[in-house]
Formats: sequence, structure tokens, C-alpha cells
Amino acid sequence: MAAAHEASEHAGHAESTNVGVTTLEQLDADVTRIANDYVHVPPVPMMVEMLRVRRRVYRLLEGHQRPIDTSHLYLLAGTLSGLLANASTDLGYYDSAGEQIRAAWAYSELCGHNGLRAWTRGMHALIEYWSERPRRGVVLAQSGQEFAESATAKVRLLNIEARIWSRLGSSAEADRCIRAADEARGVAETDTLHDEVGGVFGFNDAKAQYYAGATYIHLGQAEAALAATRRAIELYASGPSDQRSYGAESLARVDCAAAHLLNGSLDGAAEALRPVLGLAEDKRLAQLEERLTGVRRRIAGPDFRDAVEARFLDERIEEFCGATAAKVIPPGNPGS
Repeated sequence: MAAAHEASEHAGHAESTNVGVTTLEQLDADVTRIANDYVHVPPVPMMVEMLRVRRRVYRLLEGHQRPIDTSHLYLLAGTLSGLLANASTDLGYYDSAGEQIRAAWAYSELCGHNGLRAWTRGMHALIEYWSERPRRGVVLAQSGQEFAESATAKVRLLNIEARIWSRLGSSAEADRCIRAADEARGVAETDTLHDEVGGVFGFNDAKAQYYAGATYIHLGQAEAALAATRRAIELYASGPSDQRSYGAESLARVDCAAAHLLNGSLDGAAEALRPVLGLAEDKRLAQLEERLTGVRRRIAGPDFRDAVEARFLDERIEEFCGATAAKVIPPGNPGS
């Protein structure tokens, strides 16, 4: 009889949960909102919101729920950690981004979600790329293909890999990845993260063109870079305003300027940069500062350094880089 009571009590505890359907639905809605708002809202306030929601997820994980709900909470923790990794890179905190993305990977393993696994591998590859460890980035991008089930996931990883190969100077490998990405677009499958949540987790045609432009800049292919960056800018400008990524569009404009300089057109570069240099301080991402530094090196070269217009453009870029989003963060890194 005592054993029966013990079994009954244990079963009752096992059935208890601190997470209801409504709570999970709200958390899912929060993640989708954050992922989509992030592309057109400054990063610092979005990081605060990411941390708020993730802390709520952590508190719930400290309690007791059904295994299926625990897995759901790990998926939420993983997506939020991935979002924080992305935001940390936008602010130039690459070490913090690495910590966040490793946590996201751990959560993706715990919940067994291939979409999150694939996205996390791609994000980690980009962090290595920005941290001057491109060969490690290639390995990560390639390893993500094991988990890429949708066209979006496959195309994204191949574009990331192409971009990193171009940084390493391998036009053959970059071209291989670009061709493979074109073929992967024919895959019919979708996944919940890349295609349903979207936003930061998506990879639309505009972003693919922006990545192609960055790849061609590394390879010194001015005409191909001009075509890709112009197409990216056009797609962002003509698409839905709530999907217009100011960061990706601005980076495409910087690459467009670099392509103009490769072609010897200082006027074209200045025109491409005009909207970028007018960005509000809280939207001036770390990658913009890094890429604009590359533009400054180009206009300091023998082809342009004696031009009055080059000196004026250099001054504008220096002023822009003196007040970036990372510099408006209150004391203490919110993403750490």
C-alpha cells in the first residue's frame, strides 16, 4: 500500500508544471517580435528586451515542467542567446558574442532543433570571421550543413562560407559556394526558425545580394560587387519597411562605395555613402566602422589622396566613426 501511495504521489508531481500553454505562446511571440524588430530598431534597447525575456525563460527552467515543455524552453533560451550573440557582434563585442553563441549551441543540442543548430553554426562562423579566424569560420559554416534542412538555412550557410573563402583569397571556393547556393534555392523544405520566425534568423534575397557584394569586394571584382550591392540596396528600398534591415543595407552601401573606388569613381563612392553617414549614432554598428576604415584606406591611396573631395569624405567618415552605437552603451556591457 505504501508503495502505491509513493507511486501516486510521484506521478502527481511529474504531472505538475510551472509552464502553461499561454506562457509558451507568449514567449514564442516575444522571440518572433524581437527577431523581426531588431532589423530596424537600434541594438542597445533590443538587447535589454532580449535579456528580459531570456531571464524569464531561465526562471521557468529552474522550476518543474513536462519534458516537452522543458525542450521548448531550451529552444527559446537558444534563440534568445543567438539573438544576443548577433547583437553583441553588431556592437563589436566579439568575445561576448562567442560566449552567447556557444550557449545557443548547447541549448540547440538539448532541444534537438536542427534549425537552431544550423543557424548557430552560421552565426559562430561569422563571429570567427570578424575575429580574424577565418579558417575556423569555414569549418563551422561547413559543419552547419549537416543540420540545414530548409532552402533558407542551406543558402545562408553557403553564402557565409563564400564570404569567408573570399577573405582567404580563394575565388574558386567562393565561386563553388555561390553556385551551390543558387542550386540550394530549389529545395522545397522550410523550417520554423529561418522561415517562420524570420527577421534576424531569415536570409532573404536582399541579404544574399549583400553577402555576394561583400564576397566580390574581398576578391577585388568591382563590377560584380557593384551589381550585387546595387541589387541589395534596391531590394531593401522596395521591400516592406518592417523588413528593411538598416544594418545590412548600410553595409551594402559601404561595399558599393568600395566597388566604386575600385573602378576609380570617388563621386560614386561619396553618393553611395551619403545615407550611411547620416545614420543616427545608435544605429552605427561596429561592422560599419570596420568597413568604413577600409574605405578610408582606399581613398588615402595614390589615386585619390590629393583630391579635395577625398579629404572631405575622409573627414565625414572619421566623424561618423567617432560616435558609434557601442559608445552610447551605459557602463557595463549589457550583452555580457
